Amino acid sequence: MKNIPPESLIRTWVWMMSENNDPQLVNKGRQNLVNAFGSLQKAIEYIEQQVDMNEKG
Repeated sequence: MKNIPPESLIRTWVWMMSENNDPQLVNKGRQNLVNAFGSLQKAIEYIEQQVDMNEKG
């Protein structure tokens, strides 16, 4: 996959979705992930892959 956002930005978007009580921020975080990866599922797969690589690392 090309043009992957920096890890810090991905973490911010995930935080926006999971740790925030503002529906606008939750939606914005979700939309940013979808825009970057094509779907929320692909974003999750990418994040899980990165976690696995870091654990084996």
